[in-house]
Amino acid sequence: MKEWVSQLAPEHRRELLEILAEDEQLARESRYDLAVDQLRRMASERGAAWDAMNPAQQEEFLEGLLREDLGATNIGPPPQSVSLPAPCPACGRDMTPSDLYRIFFSHRRPTGQRMAACLVLFGAEKPETRFPIQPHGETVIGRLDPHRGIRPDVDLSQYDIAARVSRRHARIIARDDQFFIEDLGSSNGTVVNGRVRLTPQSLVQLSPGDTIRIGQTVLKFTTR
Repeated sequence: MKEWVSQLAPEHRRELLEILAEDEQLARESRYDLAVDQLRRMASERGAAWDAMNPAQQEEFLEGLLREDLGATNIGPPPQSVSLPAPCPACGRDMTPSDLYRIFFSHRRPTGQRMAACLVLFGAEKPETRFPIQPHGETVIGRLDPHRGIRPDVDLSQYDIAARVSRRHARIIARDDQFFIEDLGSSNGTVVNGRVRLTPQSLVQLSPGDTIRIGQTVLKFTTR
């Protein structure tokens, strides 16, 4: 497989990476949707409304499920009041409250932490080339031009051999632990997940795993 990929033309390799990243994102979203459906059901069975909870209450509810599951494991068969989640659609294994906690908080972090985000360059040699995203305000993506005083936060100059990246190409805006991308009127455009071409000055929300094509340079948006 690696030998076959190495023989692909650069543009075909980038397209393949975009497809794989999109498949990964769709699978992750499917697991997350299933986890939330199970949490809604389990909350309803306990006289609560999952969607009406704030993040701190959701975290407390999940921790309660973990305690219930631990108690059932230590004492014996689970009591009738403890309902277990449905099997995972990907592997068929029975999901546990620990699985729900992990899946949910891979998208929605526990309270008390500040989300960090970065862009990972596709096609770069190891170690990975990573560009941090500002947790507040905006992060400009573009190409360095010291003569004009343009110094973007994410400088793609050395990776943009064909000069397809504009000096001020796009920006990522952080708002309350959500991240949005905006094209700044670039010459060659900004595309998210290989299919959404951004309209200049219009915000599109980013999710972990999204790919961003800046000119012909492909980046992956990640959080932790």
